[in-house]
Amino acid sequence: MILNALSISFFSFIIFLFFHIIIWRILKGYRGIILIIAISIISYSFTHYFLVTQIILTSRPEFWMSAPLFYCLIMLYSHFYVGMLKSVSIRIIEELFESEGFAMDLDEINEIYPAREMILSRLSLLEEKNWISKEGIEYKCLKKATFTVKINLFLHKIYRLNNTG
Repeated sequence: MILNALSISFFSFIIFLFFHIIIWRILKGYRGIILIIAISIISYSFTHYFLVTQIILTSRPEFWMSAPLFYCLIMLYSHFYVGMLKSVSIRIIEELFESEGFAMDLDEINEIYPAREMILSRLSLLEEKNWISKEGIEYKCLKKATFTVKINLFLHKIYRLNNTG
């Protein structure tokens, strides 16, 4: 019973990866985390309807036991995907990898991936999402950001974290 639930979870995840890759190859425009969640729900439903009820004919409790593992895999994958998509560190390493001799000095890195542009794009996104506002030449935290920062600083104290981000 547990082995079947594990098999269903991993099979659903493989179906999810297949759909994700196909949709990302076809779709233009928005391809973010909300679409990944939608694809995961469709994949799990697809597995349930076609494979479980039509082919394997396994019991419903066994199938629903597979849901927690499947969605844990989706959460891990989402972290991987966002890291791959947004990680500054991975982008810098890619630039080094693609350079001649796998090496660049700071000026060369800054020419390809300017720190100022990186900061400005993040500030623009924060402003667009109403986390900060721009008043003249200064940026100001809004209530939503202040609340998040307080939680983050509290967690820093609990985990004894100094330099993050």
